[in-house]
Parts: sequence; structure tokens; C-alpha cells
Amino acid sequence: MTNVKTIVLAMSAVGMITATAPVFAGEVEELRAAVQKLLARVEQLEAQKAAAPAAAPAAAPAAAPAAIPANVVTTGDLPNSIKVPGTNTSLRVYGYVQTDGTYDMRGKNSDTKDSGDWSSMISSQPLNKSADGQRKGQLYMTARTSRLGIETSTASDIGPIGTKIEADFNAPNDHAGELLTNSQLFRLRHAYGTVGRFLVGQTWSNFSDMDSFVDSVDYNGVGTQTFVRQPQVRYTQPINASSSLAVAVENPASYSSGNTSTNFDRTPDVTARFTTKGNWGHVSASTIYQQYRNEQHTKSALGLGVGGSLKLGANDTIVAQVKGGNGIGRYMLNSLVQSAYENGTGIDLWKTVGGHVGLTHVWAPTVRSNVIYAYTRFSGNAALEAQTDVNQKINEAMINTFWTVAKNAEVGLEYAYGQRTTFAHDKGTQNRINATFRYNLF
Repeated sequence: MTNVKTIVLAMSAVGMITATAPVFAGEVEELRAAVQKLLARVEQLEAQKAAAPAAAPAAAPAAAPAAIPANVVTTGDLPNSIKVPGTNTSLRVYGYVQTDGTYDMRGKNSDTKDSGDWSSMISSQPLNKSADGQRKGQLYMTARTSRLGIETSTASDIGPIGTKIEADFNAPNDHAGELLTNSQLFRLRHAYGTVGRFLVGQTWSNFSDMDSFVDSVDYNGVGTQTFVRQPQVRYTQPINASSSLAVAVENPASYSSGNTSTNFDRTPDVTARFTTKGNWGHVSASTIYQQYRNEQHTKSALGLGVGGSLKLGANDTIVAQVKGGNGIGRYMLNSLVQSAYENGTGIDLWKTVGGHVGLTHVWAPTVRSNVIYAYTRFSGNAALEAQTDVNQKINEAMINTFWTVAKNAEVGLEYAYGQRTTFAHDKGTQNRINATFRYNLF
């Protein structure tokens, strides 16, 4: 546009010259023609420039990804975990606040409810004819099963290194606590580390099959389960994508009743467990070898177990388990104190067989119910069965419903029946209502 203005001014000057100096009219006409020609060319160039597309601006160089500051918290490798700032360790904190209530319609010893066996423990249920067995209407509430745990996973050159420590407040306590503050002792449940295929520390016994445990409101569930956590060294060998074999050496803690010398342990308990899983459920087979000893005698004991779960459709799942052996002892809750007997000349072992079945039905995403039955039977030599005050058989049954009332809160209500029968055919019967309310931390 500047060139156009200049040319216009030039033409104006030419016009003025023409008006004032006619003597140069010929030369001026030539000059005017040249200027007009130049103006036409300039207009052509301006039109071409206006029609040409605008040049794209130069692309800005790609910005480098922003570095994450060392003090920023990010998602960890474990579910519901965070990465500890400045480290390659993932940290998960979990747990819940739980309140349990039991109401015994008949037959419960009030002097033992603070000693750690406030839950079912049908094996020690007072006999119906005893004073404790005739007690009626006993209520007990506690928050002792509330739990807190920490889990970590740290990347390393040899694979993830994991740790877990968990505790609750369900340790035995004196009865005076309930009279005042209801204080409960902090109790270690799990404390172990994992690296590669090894686990070292305290956790559930390798003889336990947690996936075949029943879904009960009662903290202990049925007495046919292996409710043992203890220090161990475990190695797990994968067989294929769905199967594995785990072997472990575990802390021994044999117990013998009788009237002879003190028990002691020299060799570890040895366990092995095979497990295979799929979308249909799972199957597990396990074995345990242990020894009962005193100063003069040693007796070896062997236990076997088979358990599993099966999905019967979208809303139904069944769990089942059978375990038994000579001197299986504490590896079945019902035989905790009925495993071996020192008779003065040797050690006799009780033979115990027990099993349970449980059916879970899901009514809605927030409501499920369970029906459970369990049976345990004891046998031995004539001297063992002559102890008329010990158990011959135990029956257990439960029916319950759980409601998820909010995202992190669950309520459970259950009726539990149990009966033990001694070799003298005396019976101890439990009729109980169990209730629980749990708030999960996250």
C-alpha cells in the first residue's frame, strides 16, 4: 500500500506540472503513461498477495515431560497403595473397626469370656447338666477384633520384596478390664517378608486353606478349620499358570494332656500344600507332619486335608473341607486340647476327622446369606475312650446374613447352634445369636 500512495502522489505532481508548464506537454504525457503502467503492475502484485494462503506459524519445539518432584505422592504397585516419596517402595495401610456381640440363650461360662475363647469354641461348651450349662441369657459385646495392618512392596534386582505386619486386640485379658475401660491387649497376627518364591516370618500355617473357610459372623467360624498362625519358612513352586506346590517348616507347639512330665519340641512341623485355581473355584490338598515328645518318649503324627470351593452360578458358591489324622491337635480347632495323652508309659494319639460345608447365596450386590454345617469325631484306644469327660463328637450349624449398608460399612447377624457329646454321652449345647458391625478404613 505504501507504493500505491507514492505513485498517486507522483501522478498528482505530474498533473500540476501539466497545468503550469504546457511547453513540456509531450514529455509529461509519456511520464504519465509510464506511471499508470507501473500502478497497474503494483495492483496486480497486491491482488496476488491477498489471494495467497497465509503462511503457517513455525511449530513450537515439543516440551520435555515434566519431572515428578521427589516429594509428590503417586499411586503404588500394590492395590490401594501409594509410592513413598523419594523411594521405590509402595505402601498400603489397611484395617477396620469392628464391634461384635453374642447372646447365649443358654449355656455359657461367664468366667471365660475374657480369656480369648468368647467366640464359638464348641469343644469346651459347658455340659447341659452343669451349673454353667444352665445359665441363661448372657450378653457380651467387644471391639477386640478391630484390626490394623501395613503392607509394602519394594522393587529390587531380584524381584519385588514384600513385607506385611498386622495386629488386632484379641489377646487374652483379665476380667477386670470389662469392669472399667474394656482394654484389650494388642496381638500380633502377621509379620513376614517375601522375596521371590520364599516367605519367612509369621502368617497362616501352610496347612490352612483360607479359600475354603466358611463365611461366618462368629470370629472363629466352625471348629473344623485350621486356625493357626506361626513363624515359618515357606517355599512356593509354581507348576503352571493355575497350580502351585508350597512346602514349609513351621514352629512346633505340641500339646499333650495327661499326668506325666513336661512336653518339649525338638523338630519343626513340616507342611506341604498343593493348590489349583480357576474361574470355577479351587481345590487344595495338604499334609502335616509333627512330633509329640517328653523326656522319655516320642510319637510321630500325620494329618491330611482336602478342601475346595465351587461356583454354582452367578449368585451361589459352595465351600467344603475334610481334615483328619492321628494327633492332628491344634491344626483343627476342635481338637486343640484333644490331640495326645501321656499315660506314664508312652504317648497315645487321638484320631480326629472333621469336615464342613458352607453355601453362600448373593441376594443383591449388598446382601448375602450363608448356611453352614460342620461335624467332628474323635476315636482312640480303649484307654483314651475311657476318659468319659472328653469329646466323642461335635455338631455345628450356622445361618447368617450380611448387609453392606454403606461403601465401607457392613452388618452381620447369625444364629449359631453347637453341641458336643462326650464318651459318657453327656451333652453340651450352644444356642447363640451373633452380630457384628464393621467399618473398613478405606
